[in-house]
Amino acid sequence: MKLSIIGVLVAGVGLVGCSVLPPVETPTPSVTPSGPQISLSQPGAAATVVGELVAKAGTNLAIRLVITDTTASMTFVQDDKALTLGWEDGVVQPVDSDITYVGQAIFAVDSFTLTDVGQMFAEAAALTGSSAKQELQINEYNTGKVLMTVTTSPESQTIFFRQDATIINWLSFETIAGVSEALRDVATGSDVIAVGLNDQGLYADARVDPSTIERIVRPAKLPAYSALRSASSDLAAFNPDVLDATVLASLLAEKAPALSGNDEATATWVIDTRDNLGAPTIRLTVGLTTRVYDLTGTDITDRVA
Repeated sequence: MKLSIIGVLVAGVGLVGCSVLPPVETPTPSVTPSGPQISLSQPGAAATVVGELVAKAGTNLAIRLVITDTTASMTFVQDDKALTLGWEDGVVQPVDSDITYVGQAIFAVDSFTLTDVGQMFAEAAALTGSSAKQELQINEYNTGKVLMTVTTSPESQTIFFRQDATIINWLSFETIAGVSEALRDVATGSDVIAVGLNDQGLYADARVDPSTIERIVRPAKLPAYSALRSASSDLAAFNPDVLDATVLASLLAEKAPALSGNDEATATWVIDTRDNLGAPTIRLTVGLTTRVYDLTGTDITDRVA
């Protein structure tokens, strides 16, 4: 299964394909009739301007790209040093930057969808309630993982976007949509040995080798991340495609409150093959109470007791 990792903005990735920055004696006018009044939020505008930055840099490989409504900048690596080009009012030129190259992940600028930055700004504002001084950034969010983010100033909650510009939504694990998106983010292969929900988010465990298990977690408001742990397991793997988001959403929305008599009760659940019934079973725990369900949501606690 393909893994994602979240954490501190550090990673080592070898530099390839970067060309030398040509000398710039005077600012270079934009080759398009951008003009000082252009808004990079307009469909296609940001992609055009980024193309100008790439052309001037002589490489489409970068460690950071920043776009606002009226400016853009691209930071790339030359001779193990970070160099930054900026675009403003139709002019591309080198700009001072405090960014240093410490092994950040290098990404191809044209592998990210920038056809409608305005739409991304609108989606981020709809979640945070703020559109003040929005800024789109593409850089390494975690060890080797590059994502697009939108922030505002003064800073609000960071909103994350995938490489294709689809938003990483804030999720409710009581809803079919929330569970469905989380499952897509964590259960990406047929080698899963457990899927569950705890206070960190919805997760999937997969056996990497006989002594290592990988857990991918999708928090409610953050991108998925993964971690390795030394552990062994005799659980049989199963294909997560057999899981029904409607049934899983009902665990928190309906079954947990019914068990506790309290809509605010903390509940966790886990799906695995420990019961050897030929299909995974679901264990829902609320306080000291645990009930077991089949994949259709039927209570089979008495059957496996």
